[in-house]
Amino acid sequence: MARELLQHLPAGKTKMEIKQSNRLRSYKAVTVVLENYEATWSAHVGFSKAVTEFNDVMVDIGKQAQIQLESEQASEEKLSLLKALGVAAYEVSAAIHAYAVEVSDLALEARVDYSRSAITLGKEDQVISRCWAIHALATQQLANLADNGITTARLTALKKKIEAFEVVQSKPRNRVNKGTAATQALETLFRDASTVLRKRLDKLVTQFTEAAPAFVKEYEAARVIVDIHGPAKAKVTPTPASQPA
Repeated sequence: MARELLQHLPAGKTKMEIKQSNRLRSYKAVTVVLENYEATWSAHVGFSKAVTEFNDVMVDIGKQAQIQLESEQASEEKLSLLKALGVAAYEVSAAIHAYAVEVSDLALEARVDYSRSAITLGKEDQVISRCWAIHALATQQLANLADNGITTARLTALKKKIEAFEVVQSKPRNRVNKGTAATQALETLFRDASTVLRKRLDKLVTQFTEAAPAFVKEYEAARVIVDIHGPAKAKVTPTPASQPA
């Protein structure tokens, strides 16, 4: 169960701290080793209890990481739609502005005197109202804007972008709040997993050295944390073998 929940999580691509992402990679590797050698350790009661507790924690880590990921994806979607809306609205407002200057309509010029960044400044409700106002003004002036590249199709595209942003903007903050709670829960869960590993499994695994040396070797290899620093080129820095995380 723990392996299935964890294998699809893109470690290192969420708010999960880099240190946590590196540990998660190691913990996934430990989970695989434990599953592969279950016949070796299953008769050892103390080791089996620790494995069960570790797997339970890993299941919870998988669930919370998934909630965190979904929250971040929702935020990224909103930012992407806001950026697209800002580009479309600015193009229309800039065309109106150019026309207003051409015909010396100072009042019209003032109504669309936006910089590229000013279009999406302020609260989300303000951005939406601003973009609808630009759309309405362009609709009124459509016959005068053809020379500046404004067509019915372009206004329809702007309308769709406003509506798309309204949909994500109107969603409740519940998903964001859940993501924050998941981030906090992960801190505790990673501490719990580390405790089970360092204070129980790491202590007991040495009992299998003579009977199952391959198991011990793979387990210890999985316990080494590979230090990968975000999106930059990976730097491999194993932690001391005597103090795995």
